[in-house]
Amino acid sequence: MTAGAAGRSVLLLDDEPTIRESLGEYLEDCGIATLQAESGEEALVMDGLDAVAVAVVDIRLGGMDGIEFIKALHALRPDVRFLIHTGSTDFQLDPELRAIGLTECEVIFKPVLDMSVFERAIRQKLAEAGS
Repeated sequence: MTAGAAGRSVLLLDDEPTIRESLGEYLEDCGIATLQAESGEEALVMDGLDAVAVAVVDIRLGGMDGIEFIKALHALRPDVRFLIHTGSTDFQLDPELRAIGLTECEVIFKPVLDMSVFERAIRQKLAEAGS
């Protein structure tokens, strides 16, 4: 993890190490601090969770899925902004995610060929979170 603006970081939750690590390296090269987890259960108890401003969440995870994770983290930290990163081409936001404030604009479908899509979306979410 690298130091972020005002100690804020981005949580990358994906059970695929190559996706999680390559996105983390890209974002850190852009000056965005990251924390990484491979499961929702791990992410909810990790050190540094209190500094997370944005979470990029895969939907298909072993154990707790990404939707359950978003709901759990939102209950703990309603100030965290979310981006969904999924390979499910038929993914639809459920009413509870919409109630949290997520829209189709927060869904990024895999594969992403232009990583700057993440940088722009994350910087926008960081600004919304009060940068």
